[in-house]
Amino acid sequence: MEDASHYQGGDFATFQHPMFHACTTSTLNASTSAIAYQLRSGTTMGCNLRDLAPSQPIDLSELKGEKVAVDVFLNAYQFITSLTGQDGKPLSYNGKPVAHLMGFLDRATIMIEEGIDPVFVFDGKPHQLKMETLGTRKERKINAVSKWEAAIESGDLAAAKKLGPQTAEYNREMVAETQELFDCLGVTWLEAPMEAEGAAAVRCRNKEVFAVASQDWDTLLYGAPVMIRNLTSHGTRKFGRVLQAEKIVLQDLLEMHEINYEQLVDLGIMIGTDFHEGIRGIGPKTGLKLIKKHGTMENVSIEKGFDLPENLAEIRELFKNHPVHSHPLPESSKSNEEKLTQFAKSRGFSDKRISRAITRLANSNRLKSDSQPTLFDF
Repeated sequence: MEDASHYQGGDFATFQHPMFHACTTSTLNASTSAIAYQLRSGTTMGCNLRDLAPSQPIDLSELKGEKVAVDVFLNAYQFITSLTGQDGKPLSYNGKPVAHLMGFLDRATIMIEEGIDPVFVFDGKPHQLKMETLGTRKERKINAVSKWEAAIESGDLAAAKKLGPQTAEYNREMVAETQELFDCLGVTWLEAPMEAEGAAAVRCRNKEVFAVASQDWDTLLYGAPVMIRNLTSHGTRKFGRVLQAEKIVLQDLLEMHEINYEQLVDLGIMIGTDFHEGIRGIGPKTGLKLIKKHGTMENVSIEKGFDLPENLAEIRELFKNHPVHSHPLPESSKSNEEKLTQFAKSRGFSDKRISRAITRLANSNRLKSDSQPTLFDF
């Protein structure tokens, strides 16, 4: 375990968080609105399909040789809220946050060591229909900041630590640093035109990636054939249990409930998504019964007497044909050992953490050195 004494807000116990303990034991788009970088918080992301989606545990070795798209912002939030100091704020070095970088370094190299080729996808500019949702989250964050400041002022560290994660943000500078880290690692990353999980789902439908790794259930509404949950937290401990990566196959879900994809999208809209708050009184199980009986949201609205969303056609289109860049995925490359080491040391990473990452890359034949000769040297 590395020495944390030089990290602002952190103490030795901080580094014993299970997410990073597991890592030691197991093998922008300038035009984007600033509000797009507010973290998507909450334990259930997007439409709540948890109780309807059949899942099966999957070992990371089963993904060997596959490209897997990873939703960056959701993972950044997990890392930032996991590595915190006694005051609840994300761990920082020389006044700058580093928890997200530690998390991505550890988890990316674990995926690479398992033979997985990660494709990290960043959110782009949010659709206008999502602005209300983002505005609500921003208000919630402002309130949390006020409460956190009051807790610090009163010396209530327990309350501050609880409130700290609610004040977390993933700003442009942190995004740029993450992209720089990915460049040092030689992993593929891209910026989506709009929603990361939407663009990733389209890439998955087009067979450019095998699966989409996300906690956001909207991934299925976007039509991703295969969704992996808990991929970047596989093997870690949460609430007393060890998390296991899970695979959800869209076709299995549709066949299990005897509905088609269009009906799943309507079901999701009724339950509630980032683009529509949902219909009051309709949850996953009730919504499923209604959509199976009546076929479409229009028919359900006639039966139940609620108004359809004004932008229903547009919301459906956002899920069924989400914007995605037409250019092919960039290929991954080997990591530059010198640049990666320099990047990590400048952020205060311990020699042990750096060495562990370098070893994983070397074991996977994904490491190069500036000192290594090439054909151009002869």
